[in-house]
Amino acid sequence: LCQLHPTRRKRSDVSKLTASALGDRHVPRAIEAKMMMNSMLCTTATGPRALPARIATQKPTSRASRIRCLRCAKAVLRPGVHWPVRVAPRCASVGMATSPIGDIPPFLLSNEPGTWAYDTMSRRVRENILEPTIADNEFNEESSAKLEALRQELLNATSTKLRDIEDDGGPDVPTWKEIMTPYTGNNTWLDAPWCVTEFYMYRRIMEAIGYFNPESDHFGLDPFQSTKTKGLESAMASSDALAERSNAIADQGANMRRDELEAELKLSVLIALWGNRMDLSLWSGGERAAGAMALAASSEDGKSMLLCDHSEAVCASLLAKMSGGHRVDIIVDNAGFELVTDLCLADFLVTSGIASSVVFHLKSHPTFVSDAMSKDVMDTVDYFANADVANHPNTPAMGARWLKYVKDGRWILREDFFWVQPTEMWKMPQDVVEALQGTTCVFVKGDANYRRLLGDRHWPLDYPFEKVAAYWPVPVCALRTLKAELGCGMPQDRTAKAMEDDEQWLVNGRYGVVHYFCP
Repeated sequence: LCQLHPTRRKRSDVSKLTASALGDRHVPRAIEAKMMMNSMLCTTATGPRALPARIATQKPTSRASRIRCLRCAKAVLRPGVHWPVRVAPRCASVGMATSPIGDIPPFLLSNEPGTWAYDTMSRRVRENILEPTIADNEFNEESSAKLEALRQELLNATSTKLRDIEDDGGPDVPTWKEIMTPYTGNNTWLDAPWCVTEFYMYRRIMEAIGYFNPESDHFGLDPFQSTKTKGLESAMASSDALAERSNAIADQGANMRRDELEAELKLSVLIALWGNRMDLSLWSGGERAAGAMALAASSEDGKSMLLCDHSEAVCASLLAKMSGGHRVDIIVDNAGFELVTDLCLADFLVTSGIASSVVFHLKSHPTFVSDAMSKDVMDTVDYFANADVANHPNTPAMGARWLKYVKDGRWILREDFFWVQPTEMWKMPQDVVEALQGTTCVFVKGDANYRRLLGDRHWPLDYPFEKVAAYWPVPVCALRTLKAELGCGMPQDRTAKAMEDDEQWLVNGRYGVVHYFCP
């Protein structure tokens, strides 16, 4: 595997970060220095299981050339440019020994006309995602040709055979080789499992633009940055309303009464759930009234849209363990308004004393248009901290508080390639499992993460969540609005009513679930 090995470094070399903006390629101004140091440890002794992925930036100096790839010996930084340096992933075959209880059903495929999966892979990823991405960026001739070739493959998805990811300099190429081995040369875009082809499509975009190639014009470029920025800007009005609430809670600190604490915790969890409606790969920021999310979380309408609600159980568990400085983890889904709701949940957990720290598990490269990376978290924090007080009176104080959490280590940002791959979560690599150990609860956010939690398989919709999630070694809470034709743990009477009220109930994000399992 291609692993990055920095030579000796002093803490002073990495304790201060700078900002760089080249077009849409932005490096955040502040990432906690301790995390930086962890990300730049030598990985030569770790074998195929590298250290958990982080994001790091190096201010270009004469020493920059000393950071080299162990496989190709090329310097990973170019003069005059700040660029992300990523640690390699580990082999996908190293994972948990357990799996869901019961017979494992088959994968969802994309070859049945009339299904959401078929529409996604035969039309939507091309028309709604790839083509707008090409239009939003000024790619060079080579990347444009590769993206056009990908577009043609998707245009002929019923007959085009899948191929391996090319050796494009990405440290995840060996893992993708392993993932695609059962399908390359044999399956088309529609015949292979839907989860595999959808994640694969985004990885092909990274290959086409040269995201991992230091010699590429588009090295480190987030091709979805303009969409993420628009989503963040459109969320400001609703975010300021959330900021007013968060600031009031922060002023109270750990002095809230038990009943107030319980009520505010449940509200924070449900706001984070309904924030998942703001998925930029499904709709633009302006198409949804984001301000309604907070209202829906506490209203009767919001409750009626919950097809499974374990919020009482997860809140009781968190409150029972709030003494002693426990940690909570969030496997993050989308940037934009949804990320804001996740950060508000993390803010409440820390200020209330329920958690001493929150770990955010983030994507290691751009994917699914809006999925959040470390830079997106820091862009959001910086954007809020520097907001105009006249127009957004509550947001700057909240942003400043969040920035402090990152700097003092109460918020920890972790990127890993596992979160941008389609592998079932019961095959989670051992070092990812170990990174989750010791947490009070892991919140699994969003539809794509939920699909992987279920292995993207045809479970009966009323099959108990605790049986599907039985492989989890730590307490897990899934917060998901329904955007794909799969699920579990939903009583038959609730799903029958949803089907009667809305024929698109499984895919339009109107309905949600709060699942909880404690091993």
